[in-house]
Amino acid sequence: MSPKDIDEKAPNEEAPKKSAKGLLVACLVCFILSITTSSGIAYFLIQSSKADPETTSKLNDQDDLIANLQQSLSQQETKIQAIENQNDVLKLYLKHSSATALKNILINQEQNIQAYLKVMKSAIDDLSLIVPRTMDWNNEYQYQLDLAQKGSIEREDLLKLLKTGEPNEKAPQ
Repeated sequence: MSPKDIDEKAPNEEAPKKSAKGLLVACLVCFILSITTSSGIAYFLIQSSKADPETTSKLNDQDDLIANLQQSLSQQETKIQAIENQNDVLKLYLKHSSATALKNILINQEQNIQAYLKVMKSAIDDLSLIVPRTMDWNNEYQYQLDLAQKGSIEREDLLKLLKTGEPNEKAPQ
């Protein structure tokens, strides 16, 4: 081995050691720099959110508003429940009120009048068959009885409409 070979080997062996140390130092510097930057940004963001009193007051106002809305909703639920209870009592009272009872009596009377007029029509028809030359008389009274029965049905319909809000389904006879 010549001295020239020895000189050439020595720098080559030292170069990998220097580049490994340089790489390690560069990675360490990069790692420290990234941690410092991340910590600085996090610290800045935390301080800016704590230091902004306007944002804090807005959040507090929104929390107060939400609490007020929840309280208002609970009060409204209580009022709705009380109104529903009163509604049930009023329905029961209305069902047994004298006005409803009077309407029921009037409807019953109109139905009785209609039944009476039906029997009377039948009786006049039978009488006209027994007595000679009474067909004109029968036709005149049958027409008047039909008008009376129609008026009674209309009154019954009106009373049922006042009572229930539903018209009578019964057709005139």
